[in-house]
Amino acid sequence: MNKVSKDPFGGIKGDATFKTSSPFKIDKEEALKQIQNSINNWKKKKTKKTFLGRLIYRQTDKIVKSYHWEYTDESKKFVDIHLYWSNKILRTLFNVPLRQVNRGLTGLKKFYKNISSVRPDLSNPNILLCYNQTATNYKLPLKKITFKDQIEVRHLDPFDGISGNLSKNIKNALSKDKLVAMKEIDNSIKIFEQIFNKNFNKSENIKKKPKNFSQNFKTSPYYFDIYLFWGGTLIREIKRVSKDKVKKALISLKMFISEFNIFNPDLKDPIVKKMYLASKEKHRPKKKSNKQLLSVSEGGMSYWSYKQHKWITGQYNKKGNKFIPPKKNL
Repeated sequence: MNKVSKDPFGGIKGDATFKTSSPFKIDKEEALKQIQNSINNWKKKKTKKTFLGRLIYRQTDKIVKSYHWEYTDESKKFVDIHLYWSNKILRTLFNVPLRQVNRGLTGLKKFYKNISSVRPDLSNPNILLCYNQTATNYKLPLKKITFKDQIEVRHLDPFDGISGNLSKNIKNALSKDKLVAMKEIDNSIKIFEQIFNKNFNKSENIKKKPKNFSQNFKTSPYYFDIYLFWGGTLIREIKRVSKDKVKKALISLKMFISEFNIFNPDLKDPIVKKMYLASKEKHRPKKKSNKQLLSVSEGGMSYWSYKQHKWITGQYNKKGNKFIPPKKNL
């Protein structure tokens, strides 16, 4: 008589009816669940309750984390909204007014719903971000960024067209440099379009020179050099790009800068790491400062935080006669 083996899993069975899905489909389903939780949490925050209602809410309501939004600061007057996919924040809209938050979150839900799990539109840079994040997590091949030549091509906006304000609340050294880099690339694209506009008067002087491109040959308007500047440092350049490819390269450069994650930069990427170190060096406390405000390597007490991505410095009290050292391990 055969002895029946004891089940090491205590009789627990897997779901035999479950059909294998692609990792991208799994991430889409999870994103839809998470954005609905975020929307529900926002509505609860905005709903006015009686004292008894608030008491019951605290005692009975299950707290579910909101991955897609957080208050910008303690004043709770503005909100940062995140494009969150496959356990990572891919983009952030900063300092969104409270009246526009629901619209932004609803826009994210619409964006997730419209992503095809079978044939995602990878010409949409935001969908491409999501696809490559899934690929990274599951160790699958990444798709290269490809852009259409026309800058006017419009894709579904994850945030439904609302815009935040990065300059309202600069959080770290990376966000400061990203703001500058975005303004510079926008200006460069605008100037390039002006130069090759048939109605542009060649004799007119352009008030602000482009930072991200220059003419390769002084006597020929057909080849250009293109630059990636960050934190006042030249990070990378390509030379002798033909005129018909410059606009496409500048648009690609703009997307690369906009995708730079100021909270969790990928320091395994050599270009991102070079940009990161450029920010660190640019914002290093100056030598003309009080010695205690200098970096530790220069005899001071300031140190670079790899958590907050900025220099942590001490400060003087209100009377200015006592130096308060910086807190450690921030």
